[in-house]
Amino acid sequence: MSGAMTAVRIYEHGGPEVLKVEQVPIPDPAPGEVLVRVRATSVNWWDAGFRKGVVRPRPGVASLPLPFQLGREAAGEVAAVGDGVTSFAVGDRVVVMTCPACGQCTACRRGDDNLCENTELPGHQRFGGYAEYVTAPEHGLLRAPDGVEFETLACVLWSYGTVLHMVNARARVQPGDTVLVTGASGGMGTAGLQLARMAGARLIIGLTGTPDKAQAVLDAGADVVVNYKDTDAVAQIRAHTGGTGVDVVLDNVGGPMVPLAIEAARLGGRIVLSAIMGGRTVELHINDIFSKHLDVLGTRASTRREQELVLDFVARGQIAPVIGARYPLSEAAAAHAALDAGAHVGKIMLVP
Repeated sequence: MSGAMTAVRIYEHGGPEVLKVEQVPIPDPAPGEVLVRVRATSVNWWDAGFRKGVVRPRPGVASLPLPFQLGREAAGEVAAVGDGVTSFAVGDRVVVMTCPACGQCTACRRGDDNLCENTELPGHQRFGGYAEYVTAPEHGLLRAPDGVEFETLACVLWSYGTVLHMVNARARVQPGDTVLVTGASGGMGTAGLQLARMAGARLIIGLTGTPDKAQAVLDAGADVVVNYKDTDAVAQIRAHTGGTGVDVVLDNVGGPMVPLAIEAARLGGRIVLSAIMGGRTVELHINDIFSKHLDVLGTRASTRREQELVLDFVARGQIAPVIGARYPLSEAAAAHAALDAGAHVGKIMLVP
C-alpha cells in the first residue's frame, strides 16, 4: 500500500517531549504479515518505561532498539495481507496480540508460551501501535469479537491478560480469598479488582496514594480502599482481615510496595510482582519472607489462551475496562505526561 501515515516515534530516551509526530511511508506487509489500520492504541507504563530507558530486555535478548515506535496494544482493521497469509482478509476486525508466541520453541512446546524465546513484542521488539498503520505477523493477531468498540479492544490484552495470568496461574486466587491490589487506580489495578472478583475473592482491598481516587477504585470493584501513605496502612489492611493479613497481594507498582506487601500478607500468603514503576530496587528483610512462609513470585505477560479468554470476557460483558482519558495520536506527548502525573484512573487511550 502506497502513501504516507502519521506515526509517533522516539529517537532518544527521556520525558514526553522525546515523542515525535512524523509523516512516514505506510509499511508494506512482508510474507506472513498483515497490515492493520490502527483504530485505537493505549498508553501503558511499559511504553513510558521504554521511553525513559528503564525497561531492560530479558537476559539473552538484544537491546531494545532506537529509533522506535511504541504501542504494546492496538486494535483495528486489516488493510492488506502479505504473501502466504490465509487466516485474515482485508476488512477483518483484529486485535494485535501483546504477547505473540512462535509456537515452536521449548517454552511454547511445554505450554508456557508467555515465556516464548522468540517473541517479538509489539512496542518493544517490533514497531507498535503509535501509528495509523502497523504490521504484525499473522500468528500475532486475534480476531476481534463483534460488537466491541476498538478502544475497548485496544486496552484489554495487556492489562487484563497479564493480570489474568497473575490471578490464576501465579497467585492461584481461590473462592473466599482476601486480595490486596496495589496501584488499584491504574489499568492493571482496575483489571486486578475485576479479575480477583471473577476468581471468587470475598474481600478485595484496593491500595492507592491519592484520596481523590478512592471512590473510583470502589466503583471499579474494590470492597475497601486503603491509602498506602497512611502510617498505619498495614494495620488497616490487617484490621479488614481479622488481624491475619491478606491471602494474596497483586503488586502492580514495585519499589516500596514490595515490603508493604510482605508485611500485609498472612502467614503462607502469596505475593505476585509485576512492575517496577515504583522503583527497581528495594531493601528487604529476607527473614520476613521465610519466617512467614511466603510465596513471592514474578509474573510475565500472558499466554495465547489467556488473551483469547480476555476477549471472550469482554464480549460477554464479564469485564469492563476503565478508560480514564482519550487523546488523538498527535497528542501522544500529552498522554504520556498525563500517565507520568498519575492523575488518571484506568487506561489512557490514543486514537489515530
